[in-house]
Amino acid sequence: MSWDELWQAVQITAAYFSQELGSRQQQIVSVLLPNSIDFIVTYLAILHSGHITLPLDPAFKPLELDAIIRQIGPKLLITDARYGDQLDASQTKIIHIDQLNDKSSPKQKPLRLPAKEQVASLTFTSGTTGTPKAVPNTHANHIWNIEACSQVWEWTTNDTLLVSLPLSHMHGIVICLSGAIYHGNSIYLQKWFDEEATLKALSSGKISFFTHAASAYVKLVQTENKNYDLSAVRLCISGAAPLPPAVWQEFKSRYGVEVLETYGSSETGRIAGNRLDERVLGSPGKPLPGVQVRLNKDSELEVKSPGLFPGYYHNPQATKASLTADGYWRTGDIAELHDGYVYLKGRAQETIRRFGYTISPRDVEWAMLKNPAIKDIYVMGRQKVGEPNDEIIYFIVTMLDDAQIDRFCKDNLLFAWRPDKVIRLDELPRTRSGKVRIGELKQMLGKTS
Repeated sequence: MSWDELWQAVQITAAYFSQELGSRQQQIVSVLLPNSIDFIVTYLAILHSGHITLPLDPAFKPLELDAIIRQIGPKLLITDARYGDQLDASQTKIIHIDQLNDKSSPKQKPLRLPAKEQVASLTFTSGTTGTPKAVPNTHANHIWNIEACSQVWEWTTNDTLLVSLPLSHMHGIVICLSGAIYHGNSIYLQKWFDEEATLKALSSGKISFFTHAASAYVKLVQTENKNYDLSAVRLCISGAAPLPPAVWQEFKSRYGVEVLETYGSSETGRIAGNRLDERVLGSPGKPLPGVQVRLNKDSELEVKSPGLFPGYYHNPQATKASLTADGYWRTGDIAELHDGYVYLKGRAQETIRRFGYTISPRDVEWAMLKNPAIKDIYVMGRQKVGEPNDEIIYFIVTMLDDAQIDRFCKDNLLFAWRPDKVIRLDELPRTRSGKVRIGELKQMLGKTS
């Protein structure tokens, strides 16, 4: 599809939204569609008409969808036949995607507010460590994120993007889709991530830019076929979770490409990123231009940035709880700062204390992943009432038996890092953006206690 064809489709659909929603105040429109041209046209049309997009992940279960719709109360929900029957029509007006192509819709003046006030998207935090919250981001937030990343990635009109991140998530919408449009790039869109399909596309010679979650790179280095040529790919970017150094090294060894790690959140936008000529293993890099960072007394990273969102949707208490008096956002991430680089050590509530040591779960995970037989791992601490030391639990994906795990730990880990309990899984439960679903792991742990 050419840019002109896309623009024509967006104008037609935007006219529909202007007619349905008016132009007096911003309204919320949910979009429940997979990665597709239909999603892109609908999303851009909502923005062009001046309203707010609430993207819903097609991987959500009906109960999750109903809970979000009840909480937010969107005026419209755009979907297709695959998902429409799963939804409660009493909660919102459901519109089939085919109904948006009514060329007779009268044109109305779109709603326009200052960029710092006009909300573009409403997304949900992953809920990996607490109750999901709705995060609004303005047009100014989106543009700042793209421009800040462009400076350190040398992103130009000559790039071409492979996009398999879900467009229903913040990074997919802003960096992948909006970033490509901002630069006038060609987009090769995949409905979902598949490691073999991704490697074939990256080795086609047509792609210069690829970004995905750290968990995707784990899968890419586990493929049996090593004969892919990624020499045409200028930039591979990792986000959503820390990238284990062993995975970085294996990816470079296999494909000759050094992954550039970044760090950010829905609330703050991009915070830090490695530069093209400065990549430090185990760190997502230095703060981006315009971003200020500091550590509080508990080593929690605090951030002030032009990318900072305006506050949780209809939840001022949650906003106040994470915002300092001088305007810094408490990220909830434990970190260290060395020579200008950020080093993430885990979430504040994940810190493990035992035998006089304060233990970072990420350090333990990275040490374990040096064993190629360990495919994935998540380390969790658990407090025991009346006990001075936290328990340490490994959720692990491996074919190693208990004796082999025990031997590797004794040979390679500090005694305080060794597990009290090992729970084997076929795979770690993750969100589509690659973050581990900690709530599900806690449920599993409860059943084994």
